[in-house]
Amino acid sequence: MVRQLFLPAEGGGSLRRFLAIRKHLFRDKWHDDRPIRGPISLFDFRRPDDVADLRESLLPAKSRSGGILSGWRVSDDSVIGGFSSSLMDFHEGHEKKGDNNNHTIAPPFLRWSGKLSTEINRNSHLARNVTRSGFAAIFTPEFPLGAPLGSKYKALEICCRTDGRTYAVNLKVESYFPEDMYQGFISGTGQSTIIADNATEKVQTEADDITKTDENTQIISVDEHAEEQPILDVREHLKARQQIISSQDPNNHPYHGYPPAGFQRLILPFTDFALTSRGRMRHTQRDLDGSVNIESLGFTLMDGNDGDFCFDLVSLRAVNLMAGEVVGTKEDDAREEEMMTHYNQQHSKNED
Repeated sequence: MVRQLFLPAEGGGSLRRFLAIRKHLFRDKWHDDRPIRGPISLFDFRRPDDVADLRESLLPAKSRSGGILSGWRVSDDSVIGGFSSSLMDFHEGHEKKGDNNNHTIAPPFLRWSGKLSTEINRNSHLARNVTRSGFAAIFTPEFPLGAPLGSKYKALEICCRTDGRTYAVNLKVESYFPEDMYQGFISGTGQSTIIADNATEKVQTEADDITKTDENTQIISVDEHAEEQPILDVREHLKARQQIISSQDPNNHPYHGYPPAGFQRLILPFTDFALTSRGRMRHTQRDLDGSVNIESLGFTLMDGNDGDFCFDLVSLRAVNLMAGEVVGTKEDDAREEEMMTHYNQQHSKNED
């Protein structure tokens, strides 16, 4: 029974979450000597342990094994007598494996959906002192003792698919004041977008010469072995080289990529988060930098518009930015250098 609390047989659990974060940080500390580190996954529904945690949260309360920390959960203004409603469910992914598999490639994701209503229920005793209503929220599981990112990461990456409404991103960090919450805001644009601060400038990344295979997804398709024509313009030469590199980059994979097929990537620097308390902006702000220790994350819809909403989430990562681009892993750098060397060798042979 005690083992099931810490290490559920189905996978996931708070202890595995604790070990996964610290294992990654320890590995990067000793094996990644770059001044700017690559990304670290916080939640990703392509990982079995994160899927297990979500499945556990979807079970009826009496059927849950009952870990030491809460799992995924939703809330809305029904707790104050309001008329909003929300729920979450899990959508299985389909990864094409083998030539005889005709499944459409689709990553697994969490769907949070419901209906927002700003109407105040005057007949409910819960709404006696309520002056405004209309919110829904979803919360991630907590990290035991927090996720100690420190000052090594500068932004939060969200691979998601939204309905275009504005959502608040909630960041609960270690603080002397338990009611403190850092909030940023995202709005789905249908494109892979980087929301940067003034230091890195606002950059919207959109690849050139791509094939659009889904409403919000762009995948580069390049035949590496095709006969290459001489390129006289250096700009065309660099563009062709980058196409080959991008076509083989695992981060552009329709299932494993960031973002995967049908989803978008939104990046919010930690410096863009504002300090709030009980849903209101604090008069005295404290910048979120220097020693970030994440306890949990979440999303809130409170845009004041009645109607249905839908928010699909694939992954959350802490990342760094350089020249408007996400810094990859050390393995990504080595792979890119190898592909560039191979491309330059092929290009030199064709010129000869």
